[in-house]
Amino acid sequence: MSAWDRPRFPAELDTSLAKIASDMDWLPSSRDQPDPIHGEYLRTILKDNGPAYQQEVFESYKLALKSLRVVPDRTIFSGANDFTQAAKDSAIYCVRMATLEVLNAQPGFWFDALMIYRDGNWPCGLLPDRTLVVF
Repeated sequence: MSAWDRPRFPAELDTSLAKIASDMDWLPSSRDQPDPIHGEYLRTILKDNGPAYQQEVFESYKLALKSLRVVPDRTIFSGANDFTQAAKDSAIYCVRMATLEVLNAQPGFWFDALMIYRDGNWPCGLLPDRTLVVF
């Protein structure tokens, strides 16, 4: 995260870290953002399966919110930038998408990302070659 310590990447920043920072697309942190992995596919499944799936996703969402309450501010930061809320919001997005993958009997990217969260890390972005960036 040191790449974001200042408004511009410092000259002394390791070139490989600077490349990751400049090339990375952040994973979604709002439910309105598009899914960079499945596009509209999982949302269509949610719509097509109606209240049963919606209830499952909502229950997962509530459990995730409850578990994230204990995470204090400034848990993930770089310089003046506090990434904690973004990480929490990304985790919530991930939980919703992983739930849909599981309900569709196709656990994949989001389920794997959820396991990374479970281990205490933050899958925060994707590189153009689809490599997952983890903090």
